[in-house]
Amino acid sequence: MKVIKPVSIGRDQLISSSVAEDDYPAYVPTTDYPVGARVVYQAQVFECVQTPNVGNTPGAAPLYWALAGPTNRWAMYDSEVSTQTVGDSPLRVVVRPGLVNSLALLELVGTRVKVIGRDGLGGPILYETERALEGSIVTNWYEYFFEPFSPLSELVLTDLPAYGSLHLDVSILAPGAEVACGAMICGTSYFIGDAEYGGSVGIVDYSRKDTSETGVTTFRRRRFSRRMSTRLWLETARFAAVYRLLSGLRATPCVWIGTDAEAYGPLTIYGFYKDFSIDVAYEMMNFCNLEIEGLT
Repeated sequence: MKVIKPVSIGRDQLISSSVAEDDYPAYVPTTDYPVGARVVYQAQVFECVQTPNVGNTPGAAPLYWALAGPTNRWAMYDSEVSTQTVGDSPLRVVVRPGLVNSLALLELVGTRVKVIGRDGLGGPILYETERALEGSIVTNWYEYFFEPFSPLSELVLTDLPAYGSLHLDVSILAPGAEVACGAMICGTSYFIGDAEYGGSVGIVDYSRKDTSETGVTTFRRRRFSRRMSTRLWLETARFAAVYRLLSGLRATPCVWIGTDAEAYGPLTIYGFYKDFSIDVAYEMMNFCNLEIEGLT
């Protein structure tokens, strides 16, 4: 199992994006906004909730402005997986994350992803890969002819060259269709231990089911978050290092990778650990128990 400790992607790190930031008009201090009007301010969308509203800066005047969420361009860099950046194919971004060795793309919609790493903007290519987002497993002739394709919704790369001047050019493609990305996380990956069989993975669904007095049931589809519980084999020589690593990641959203095998994509979770414990079991080997809670 590995964990990716992310770095922040802000305006200094985002070099370019094919997604325009034109969700709503930019905030103008001299305009008197009516209730319900939306504006863009510092990559966030705000909605007016009170009038008169002149000169009240969004973010600094909560009585006048309610945060509606990030703009479409910046949705893939916030702390939520379900807020996707959506655009026409190819959705292409160039970022300068600093010294990192890993990249995670979550809640993807597309058919292919292409990643190019350069030494500086326009410099020589240090890294290049192209991956198909296809995870169909055919077990019989009926599935071969009639079962729809099963696209992968996550891609994790932990073999990026560790260059301080690394520029990542990421393209999400699906010819003739829209593509999307829920989260793009760059960071440094750390190996924790080898996961053993017997772990569990699932979701917590925040949808609502309501049944009326006449027995009619309606559903309100809402977000969900992933969960994972696992036990790891941990060499005694790495006991102190892993303990310090996990202690330093408390209350920190990270990418937790249960295994590198593509067939176990649901074991990749962007979230935080609720609890961890290390059992000092043997002289040469310990056990690490982790409870991971994903973000919506």
